[in-house]
Amino acid sequence: MKIYIAYTGGTIGMVPSDNGLVPDAAFADHLSQHLNESDEFVHEFVIQRYENLIDSSNATPQDWQNIAHDIESKWHEFDAFIVLHGTDTMAYSACALSLMFANSDKAIILTGSQVPMYKVRTDAMINVMGAISACEEGVQGVFLFFAGRLIEGDRAHKAHTTDWQAFSSPNYPERGVLGIDWRWRSEDIHHAPMSIHIPAMQDSAVTILPVFPGVQAIHWQGLLNDKVKGAVLLSYGAGNAPDKDPELLALLNTASDRGVTIVNVSQCGAGSVAAGAYAAGSALVEAGVISGLDMTYEAAFVKLHFLIGQGLSRQQIIAAW
Repeated sequence: MKIYIAYTGGTIGMVPSDNGLVPDAAFADHLSQHLNESDEFVHEFVIQRYENLIDSSNATPQDWQNIAHDIESKWHEFDAFIVLHGTDTMAYSACALSLMFANSDKAIILTGSQVPMYKVRTDAMINVMGAISACEEGVQGVFLFFAGRLIEGDRAHKAHTTDWQAFSSPNYPERGVLGIDWRWRSEDIHHAPMSIHIPAMQDSAVTILPVFPGVQAIHWQGLLNDKVKGAVLLSYGAGNAPDKDPELLALLNTASDRGVTIVNVSQCGAGSVAAGAYAAGSALVEAGVISGLDMTYEAAFVKLHFLIGQGLSRQQIIAAW
């Protein structure tokens, strides 16, 4: 098997500096040495260090496109792909790649670590080896692998800052769990045709609207500026927000009328939006807000970018949602 490993940056390859941890340009060589020292592998690994390494806190939609174009350019050369990425925005990138490589017939697996590889107590090689193992098993699709969990790319959520298991899949079972052996989720396999589509996405196109006690229109006015074409509304519980503030609802109505697609996602850790179940949620529906159901906020944010990047109108986005 020929596996391409893209080192984009992130904690996994960081080293100390006077200003804290920074990406290490020599990490790709160190990883290659680790992999070549193992006599278990019969694979060919090609490790590519990105010229501009990314601290994932600085990642933008342009970086999703760059990673996707890189994979696309090597699609016919390799059997599987591993993307080493920072944990802060790995869930966003995983979702973006799952949309851009829809129904992928090869493995594209994102992973990284909570502790840099240079440290003695690190999860770096455990996660890299797990990602390689998933490729060996012949999985198809885009996934995030971390601490023994293989999570669907559009279902991953960064859930912990210091635990080894940094990611969860709050509303969907993991594709596989790796202990001594793999335990796989049983599923009906549908062989839908694969498609690669990498739209141009603008950083300013999508925003996030937080709901909190005392939220007022003035808090959201700057977020819903003229450049914004989509917004993820982080609501309470099953999709609720204040319904007694006419200015707040009018702001949402005005944005919807000018073509902004607003998607309602619960700020709870798990569960689904039940639009209209409560009066407070019905007011959002009347203001043109659509339900994100059980999507993570990362997935809703990325999907809006992806659909808006295709030039779709609000009505077309709603129909495609």
